Amino acid sequence: MTGTQDGIQLARDGVINRHNYDRLGFDRVLRGVYCAVPPDVEQDQWARRRSHWLYKVKAVMSLYPHRDVVLYGATALQALDVQLPERLQDWSTVHILVGAANQRPKRADVVAHCSQQSLRVWKRIDGLPVLHPVAHWLQMTGATLNEMVEIGDGFLRRRNPLLTLAGIRNRLGQSAGTRGIHAARRALELIRPGTDSIYESRTRMVLINAGLPMPAVNLPVWCASVDETYHVDMGYVDARTAVEFDGLVHVGDRVQMTIDADRRRNLQDAGWVIITVTAAGLRHSQEFLRSVENALIMRTGRWQ
Repeated sequence: MTGTQDGIQLARDGVINRHNYDRLGFDRVLRGVYCAVPPDVEQDQWARRRSHWLYKVKAVMSLYPHRDVVLYGATALQALDVQLPERLQDWSTVHILVGAANQRPKRADVVAHCSQQSLRVWKRIDGLPVLHPVAHWLQMTGATLNEMVEIGDGFLRRRNPLLTLAGIRNRLGQSAGTRGIHAARRALELIRPGTDSIYESRTRMVLINAGLPMPAVNLPVWCASVDETYHVDMGYVDARTAVEFDGLVHVGDRVQMTIDADRRRNLQDAGWVIITVTAAGLRHSQEFLRSVENALIMRTGRWQ
C-alpha cells in the first residue's frame, strides 16, 4: 500500500477512497486525505486534542510535499509546543505560509498566507516544517503586549527551552522592518527565562501592570532549617516575599500535597511570605495585589 509517513494515505494514490477507508481502518481527515486510526492510548483531554490536531496538520502538509510551504503563526507555535494565550489558540484551522513561486491552495479549514521570499526551514517537528520561532512570534500581529510576553516566555521555559534570551534578541536584530517588530521589541524587555507555565507569566504581568516592581523569576531560596534550596515562581528578595501560581494540579495527590505543605512551612520558617494566586485570583486580581503591596510596604517600607 502506498502512502506518506504517519499512516497518511492520499486518495490520488488510488488505494484509499471514500468508499473503503472505514473498512480498511482509516479516518477521513480532509477531502482526499485519510489517516490510519491511531491506537487507543490513555491520554488526558489536552493530549487527545493535540494528537488529533497534529494528524490534521500532517494531513494538510502531505498535500504539498515538494512545494515551498511551511506552517505559519499559531499553527507553527502549537506544533513547537509553545503554549499560546487562549484567545490566540486555533485547533480547527491550519495556517500555512506559501513561498513566492507558489499559488495559495484553497481548501476548507486551511488558511494560506503568502511570502514574497523563499522560505528557510528552521526545523522539522514530527516532520512538519517551521520557520525560526521568532518569525512566528512576529506573525502574531493581533496579540496584545501581555500576550506577546506570554508567548515569548514560552520560548524560554525552565525545562527544555526552545531559545535563549540572547538568541531572541539577535533574531530580532536581523528582522528590522518586519511587520510586528516593534511589538516584539517591547515584549522583549518584559520576557524572562525560567517560567514553568503561561499562568506564571500572566501573574507577573498582572503585578507589573499594577505598578508593582518586576519580580525575579524562578528565584532560589535557601532554607537553613532543612539545608534545602527551593525555587519559588517569582519573588522579591529584599522583602522576602514570594508569589506563586497554584494550578491545583496536585489536588488529591496526598504525597505531593504533603511535600508542598512541608515546602511552604520551610519557606515561612526562613522568613518568607508566600502569596498564592489561582486562576480565579488572576481574573479578580485586586485581593492578591493588595497582599503583595502590603507585604512589600511592611517589609521594606517601600514598593517601588
